[in-house]
Amino acid sequence: MTSFNRRAWNILLVSALAGWAVPGFAQTSDRLSDKDVKAIIDQVDTGRDKFEGNLDGQFKGSTIRGPAGETKVGGALQDYQDSTKKLQERFKADYAAGPEVTTVLKQSTQIDTFMKGSPTSMKGRSEWDAQVLNLRRLAESYGTTFPTPDGAVVRRMNDKEVADAAASVGTAAGRFKDELDKASTVAKPARDAAKKDVEALVKQAETVESRINDGKPATAEVRQLIEQTHRVQGFVDANPIPAAMPNWQSVQASLAKLQQAFGLAR
Repeated sequence: MTSFNRRAWNILLVSALAGWAVPGFAQTSDRLSDKDVKAIIDQVDTGRDKFEGNLDGQFKGSTIRGPAGETKVGGALQDYQDSTKKLQERFKADYAAGPEVTTVLKQSTQIDTFMKGSPTSMKGRSEWDAQVLNLRRLAESYGTTFPTPDGAVVRRMNDKEVADAAASVGTAAGRFKDELDKASTVAKPARDAAKKDVEALVKQAETVESRINDGKPATAEVRQLIEQTHRVQGFVDANPIPAAMPNWQSVQASLAKLQQAFGLAR
C-alpha cells in the first residue's frame, strides 16, 4: 500500500471506528418470520467474514494513531466478529436480540462510512457492497434502515410474542361476546348482528395466530383482522356497554401490538 493510501486509510479509519455501539427505530409492513430473520443474521456473519478475509493483510495488522489514541485495526475487526457471533448465539424464539442487532448495525454503519470514503480500488470493497445488502435486510426486519441513524429504535417482536398477541385478541373478543349476551339494554337484532361480527373477529384472530405459528406471512390476515375490529368498534361506539368495555380495551391493546409488529398504521 502506498504511503498516500495508508494515510487516507488511517484518517478514515480513525473517524469510522471512533464510536462503535448505540441503539436505533422505524417500521415496515412486510414482517419476516423468525426463520427468515435467522437466515439473514447468518448471512450477515458470513458477509462479515468474507469482507475481513479480503482486506489487505498488512493493513489489518496495523495500528492507527489519532486524537482518541491508538486503534488496532485487527482488534476493531475482532470486535465486529464477536458482535455478529454473539447475535447468532443470542437470537432465539423467546429473545429477538434487539440490543445485539443494534450493536452490529452501529458497527456496520461506522465501517460503511469508512468504506464510502475509501478508494474504490481497495481490497474488500466488493465484499462490503454485498454485505450492505444483508445489513439492509437485517435493519428492515428490526424496523429501521441501514446505514442506521443515531438514536434509531431497533426492535422486533419474534413469532411467539406476535402469536400470543393474536391469541389475546381472540380471547378478549370472546369475553366481550359473553358480556354482549347479557346486554339487555341493546335491541336483540343489533345484539345478534354484533355477535356475528365478534365471532368473525375471533375466527380471524385464530387464523392470524395459526399462520404466525406456522411461519407463514400474515400481513394480509392482520389487515383483515383490523378491518373486522373496526366493524365491531362501530357497534361499540353506538352501543356502550360498561361491563364489556374492559374486554374490548384488551382487544384494542393486543391489536395495537400486532399493528406494531407488522408495521401497520393505527
